[in-house]
Amino acid sequence: MTTPSVLSGQQASLDVERKLLYAGYARKPMNIWMGVTVAPVGAILLWPFFPGWAVLAWLVAIWVTSALGVADYLAFKRAAPEGESLGRWRGIFTAQVVVGALGWSLGPTLLLWQSTGQASVLLVGTLFAVCTVAMISVAQVKIAMQGFVAAAMLPPAISAFLAPGAVEQVTGVVLLVGMALIIGVGSASANIIRTEVETQLRLQGILDNAPDAVVTLDNEGKITSWNPRAQSLFGWSQQEVIGSAVDDVIDLANIGDGAPTHMTQLMAECGPGTTARVEMLAHHRSGISIPVEIAVSRSSIGKSQPFTAFIVDNTLRKDAEEKLALFRRVFEASSQCVVIADATGRALYQNAAHMKALGYSDEEIAGQPFMRALPAESAKELEGQIRKSVVETGTWGGMLPFRRKDGSQFMSRSGIGSIVDREGKVQYLFNVFTDITEALEQREELRLAKEDAERANRAKSEFLSSMSHELRTPLNAILGFAQIIDFDETLSAEQRGRVAEISRGGHHLLKLINEVLDLAKIESGTVTLSTEPVLVGDAIDECWRLLHPLAAARQLVVHKKVAAGTMVRADRIRLKQVLLNLLSNAIKYNRLNGEIGIRVTPGPDTVRIEVRDTGEGMAPDRLKEAFKPFNRVGKGQSEGEGTGIGLSITEQLVVLMGGKVGVQSKLGEGTEFWFELPLHVSEPVEVLQVPEPRGATAGADGTIYHVLCIDDNPVNLRLITQILAKRPNIEVITAPTPGLGIQIALAQKPDLILLDINMPGMDGYQVLDVLKTYSRTKNIPIVAVTANAIPRDIEKGGTAGLDAYLTKPLDVRTFLDTVDKYLAAPVT
Repeated sequence: MTTPSVLSGQQASLDVERKLLYAGYARKPMNIWMGVTVAPVGAILLWPFFPGWAVLAWLVAIWVTSALGVADYLAFKRAAPEGESLGRWRGIFTAQVVVGALGWSLGPTLLLWQSTGQASVLLVGTLFAVCTVAMISVAQVKIAMQGFVAAAMLPPAISAFLAPGAVEQVTGVVLLVGMALIIGVGSASANIIRTEVETQLRLQGILDNAPDAVVTLDNEGKITSWNPRAQSLFGWSQQEVIGSAVDDVIDLANIGDGAPTHMTQLMAECGPGTTARVEMLAHHRSGISIPVEIAVSRSSIGKSQPFTAFIVDNTLRKDAEEKLALFRRVFEASSQCVVIADATGRALYQNAAHMKALGYSDEEIAGQPFMRALPAESAKELEGQIRKSVVETGTWGGMLPFRRKDGSQFMSRSGIGSIVDREGKVQYLFNVFTDITEALEQREELRLAKEDAERANRAKSEFLSSMSHELRTPLNAILGFAQIIDFDETLSAEQRGRVAEISRGGHHLLKLINEVLDLAKIESGTVTLSTEPVLVGDAIDECWRLLHPLAAARQLVVHKKVAAGTMVRADRIRLKQVLLNLLSNAIKYNRLNGEIGIRVTPGPDTVRIEVRDTGEGMAPDRLKEAFKPFNRVGKGQSEGEGTGIGLSITEQLVVLMGGKVGVQSKLGEGTEFWFELPLHVSEPVEVLQVPEPRGATAGADGTIYHVLCIDDNPVNLRLITQILAKRPNIEVITAPTPGLGIQIALAQKPDLILLDINMPGMDGYQVLDVLKTYSRTKNIPIVAVTANAIPRDIEKGGTAGLDAYLTKPLDVRTFLDTVDKYLAAPVT
């Protein structure tokens, strides 16, 4: 396989042969012309001394070989050979030259043996003259030159040796010696010419492949050579610029005061053997400006002293310098500290932020250890960790303490890295870091603030739990006894009205407590939603069935316009809570014999639900207060009822379900509340109907059940006793203290235990733990009956092992159903 170096050597040899052959053919017209013109003169001079026929034959031979030379020359010009065909034309050239030499040797060969001394000298002199000229003019093709001399002198020498006489013999020797000398000198000359051609081609190759533009100029500033890089840089071809004035081709622009604006000015500043250098803007042929660096040198050899201009395209260098300057400006403007060191860890550069942070000047930091600012007590350990990480992974990141020049310290978040060469050896190290002392302080402040907020939240939760318990305990007695009294069939209508007022007031107070707790739960973010597809029409119907008696009492007419099958993505319970809030407000703040409008409008992505009343409405400037807690901007028949937080809860619940809510109103015409929830696109689903709770029933077998009630409040004990009196087969055992309750449970093993949670000395959970440790009582159902009604209390009760969790004030029916449920289950 031929290697690239061999190919390049072969190409170089071909280039040399081509140059020499073309130079030989270039001189051929001159040689032919000389032969055609000189031969007749020689014939005239020789005519008196030799037979005419011989001289004439010699002249014809010269003219015929010259004609062959003309034909060869013309054929060569038409062929313009290149590459491998050069060898064939070199042979043709040599053959024609040898034929021409034979034509010149014909006369001396025929006449020398019969010539006299004077004539012999004339013949030999002619041969020597012709061969000397051939040696010079055909030296480019060495073998052709040697063939011409041999073909021209060898036949006459042989003819002289064949002639009689000593003079002829000497002539033959002279011819042979002359032939050898001329061939020797010609060969040396051919070698010199070949070396010069090789040198020229090598130099031309260097110029052609030079990365920079190279232009040579004569003394007058005219271009004598123009390499390919100059052509690509300026857009002019070599054929277009050779011989042109350099200022007409290379258009320069001054980029500095006093700098030359033309190449000829730069040449004028350049003396023999010196170089002038300048940076300028040059223009491409198309007009594009190019930053260049021009170096013009003037030769000190010879009289002409030509100029050579080396022109470097600085575009990439300028771009790199601009990027480097940009990076430096970025580093200097950066608020992050940057320091760069060499491979040994000695600092080379710091930016302004680093100087400001540590207090060291550039001179003080230069050449100093990379980590000199580390505190002495931890420097060795930290440097070891950093060095190991950089060697293994190339980087290290983390928090580093630094000591300033004034001795003060700060904490940094550092990123240390390395730059390696192609062999993977570290060349530079760098550290980019930020002072995070203030951030750490802020983080500590945030941590303390978070702890304060958590403490405040716990205090709030504890307060709400306590308030819930303290309020629900008396409400339990009020509502419980009111329900018991209401069961008495002997009450008069007036008495039943009074009981109803007591019950209504108690339930109103319970509603206020529940709303306050609900709002607190939403604001604390503890409310949980279970979103599902909900039929809006069914939810509205369920809510309206609950509120219909209130609307009928005020003689309100409802108009519903609900698209069948419309579904939203919502929490079913919370959606009903929102609807109940808005519908109850529409009833409460409506006028007698008024109207309530309910409209459900599906959109592309949401469903809009509107509730409109025909009440007095709200002033425009008060609409923005409608959803603020504890603000009651409407008026109705029961102005003293409510907390003013129902709409606030409504808004927050709608937002939690991914919707939005709003209001619009006109004084004297009414108010319309609306909210939007995400649309659920699917086929309508069948909604399961929850059956009504069953009524309380007594056991048919006459079994007596024992129910233990542990509560420190005697009113609660009396209330539960009276409620359970409705079940004649239940015997109630009461315990006013936790300890007594545990003793009774162990002694009598009741069928059911009703347990208060918040009791002095021992709370309900502790009583539960004790009872679960005894095999006699661990399987007895235990139901909490407590005023601790906030969600986390209920959740705690479920995880603690309670079978049920009932909150005060008790709902009598729910309470009795729960008792029936657990008494029906056998205790193991």
